[in-house]
Amino acid sequence: MSSLGLVLEGGGMRGAYTAGVLDFFMQNKIEVDGVVGVSAGATHACNFISKQFKRNYRIDVIHARNPKFMSFRSFFKTGDFFGKEFCYDILPNEIDPFDYETFAQSKTPFYVVCTDVEMGEAKYVPMTDLKKQMDYLRASASLPLLSKIVEIDGKKYLDGGISDSIPIRFMEKQGFDHNIVVLTRPSTYRKKPVSFFSLIQKKYKDYPRFIQASAERHLIYNETLDYVQKQAQEKKAFVFRPSKNITISRLERSGAKLEKLYELGFQDALRQKDALDRFIEKSRI
Repeated sequence: MSSLGLVLEGGGMRGAYTAGVLDFFMQNKIEVDGVVGVSAGATHACNFISKQFKRNYRIDVIHARNPKFMSFRSFFKTGDFFGKEFCYDILPNEIDPFDYETFAQSKTPFYVVCTDVEMGEAKYVPMTDLKKQMDYLRASASLPLLSKIVEIDGKKYLDGGISDSIPIRFMEKQGFDHNIVVLTRPSTYRKKPVSFFSLIQKKYKDYPRFIQASAERHLIYNETLDYVQKQAQEKKAFVFRPSKNITISRLERSGAKLEKLYELGFQDALRQKDALDRFIEKSRI
């Protein structure tokens, strides 16, 4: 029997689109056999695994407006634009409790992508205990220049999107021969070379492989987009991407804009439900 995977791209606060798609999945009991998430895709995947309907919505639309969640005040004070203590401790443990038990009991394999700063390569981490592995989730979403390097067991990590923004090939290697891919950019989007590359070179001068990965990111990303399209044409991938070009910054704080993007994700999933059902049915044969 074929296996159905779910691939979740990052994109900072553009992940509100992913939140809408995933809430539609939960509302309609759409399940998959495995999940991989990158950066914001990884953080949103956690609530899908723990089956917490609308928790992603609350985080993106409500909690993210708190300056303790993200702000330059946090950046200048701690070195992290996204507040480490608030996002990965106070929020999931006190303000909007994460269901660690349901997450741990899930039989769905879940992988988080981080970038090994010293090697300039992707690390795919199987996530089984979020309390113990929270630093990998934080590393995956730690944007270069706006975050401190996350050290785990002697290794140094940053944003998984630098090394593998859309890890469909990874999922295929794990045996998931059909994949639902959720992108956070419209179909016309192509990534350009990083505009702040000189800052990357300066800040990470001790990590030449990370600099090289950053320089090549747009090339690999755009090639992967072409591959995803090819797999979609061959009925091996089903792609969700924003059907409208809503201007959203990676660091967007407008609750109205984020809610609009969330609703677009939900409505795009609703609009494509029949086609998705057919894809899932064929993937199970």
